[in-house]
Amino acid sequence: MRGLTTREKRLLGFCLLSIFIVANLFAARAVMRSLGGSSKKIAALKNELAENEMWLEEKDLWERRQEWLSQGLPPSLVRQRISVGNAQGDLMQSLQNDLLERKLKIERQSLLQPVVNAFYDEVAVNLRVKGDAAELTRWLATLQSPERFQVIKNIELELDGHSKEVEPQAECDITVARWFSPSAGDSAAPLEEPTPNSDPATTPDPAVPTEAEKLELTERS
Repeated sequence: MRGLTTREKRLLGFCLLSIFIVANLFAARAVMRSLGGSSKKIAALKNELAENEMWLEEKDLWERRQEWLSQGLPPSLVRQRISVGNAQGDLMQSLQNDLLERKLKIERQSLLQPVVNAFYDEVAVNLRVKGDAAELTRWLATLQSPERFQVIKNIELELDGHSKEVEPQAECDITVARWFSPSAGDSAAPLEEPTPNSDPATTPDPAVPTEAEKLELTERS
């Protein structure tokens, strides 16, 4: 078996060098991909850490808010034995009564699809109202109420430039919603809560006849 010539040795060296370079290129690409993914993960973890630190700093504030929600959020419709339709009707009726007192005209009204999630149940109505601009503005200022958990979800307000009234007129398309505690997993409240008598002196003893029973026995005898 003859030995390799100088030219053949050079070609073999170039082949081995090429294989080595290609292998290193593939390895470098894999490393870069891994480092790139790690960089993104590190950035995401830093953002998560900063967000958690912010929540920890405001822990007391959010705990007070959670307590306020737990105490103030109206009971669920299931607990109140109220249907979604009745809750929507009550909301619509209260708005209609207020608008009637303020002499504002309802041009269109509709009930919206209720919203149910893990935090609250929502009923909402949509109204298109027209009337005196100043009175309409005052009415809008009364709608949002944290105590009643009533909110304005959407509003479009514009002046009526075609009105012939002396006072400026306006038109408003508005969506008003009310929130209740979530009904998921809730059970209906009893129809009548028991009211036990804590004073035994006022509790009648079945073994002792009442005055009416004594009178009846006397008449029979």
